Amino acid sequence: MAVSVPHYLVIRDLYRYGMLPQGGTLLEIGEANWYGDIMPLSMVADIERFVTDPVRRDALVARLKEIVATQPETLRFDLVKVYYELYFSPSEIQAIDFDGTPLAQPLDLNYPIDLGKQFDTVINHGTAEHVFNIAQVFRTIHEHTVPGGLMFHESPFTGWIDHGFYGMQPTLFFDLAQINGYAMQGLLIANLVDQSAIQVRGREHLYELIRERKLPENSVLLTILRKNPEESPFKVPFQGYYRESLPEAGMEAWRNLR
Repeated sequence: MAVSVPHYLVIRDLYRYGMLPQGGTLLEIGEANWYGDIMPLSMVADIERFVTDPVRRDALVARLKEIVATQPETLRFDLVKVYYELYFSPSEIQAIDFDGTPLAQPLDLNYPIDLGKQFDTVINHGTAEHVFNIAQVFRTIHEHTVPGGLMFHESPFTGWIDHGFYGMQPTLFFDLAQINGYAMQGLLIANLVDQSAIQVRGREHLYELIRERKLPENSVLLTILRKNPEESPFKVPFQGYYRESLPEAGMEAWRNLR
């Protein structure tokens, strides 16, 4: 996946509200590139707005302009690194990807991975749906996120025919969060066609959106989860409907909203 307008705006809002780890380590599950619906130099305005240290600010602007001017082969990946520097100020970036830059480690996410450390932020850039053993991806993310760290998922929701092995449903993230004690910091339905996003305020709000036919025909889920501050092993979720943990409105919606 890539950094698109909705993705960018969500991260910027999280930054503005002080919800993003600063100066920590960052792991990409799938090395992200620049989608192309944002003019790269438009980041200059945000750099000047948010970076208060003049030395760092000038260096970041100069780096961005150099990338745009020289057009390196890794242009789309390099732009994302500027974006990370702006909003996360990471002390370290690692990535797992078969098709990324030399930064990325070509590891098979179908199998357990041990990078020997945990990260303050782990971002799944629309990679999980391309991995057949998708449960292992969520386990890997859990195991490589520090207690209290942030996990960001970008996942195909509506449309995206034959994009990957799987399309994601909101219940996956609601149930994943519940069983593992994650705090759901945000769940948004992003429409890449008109570059808008709907914030889902909970399961019942989702049912309302479905009944009112407000779901876009082509959309992704942007899910922000915060890991429990107390370390615990990853738990595989059992769907809320079959666990009978949903409110009556949820049980009714499962039966009728088809």
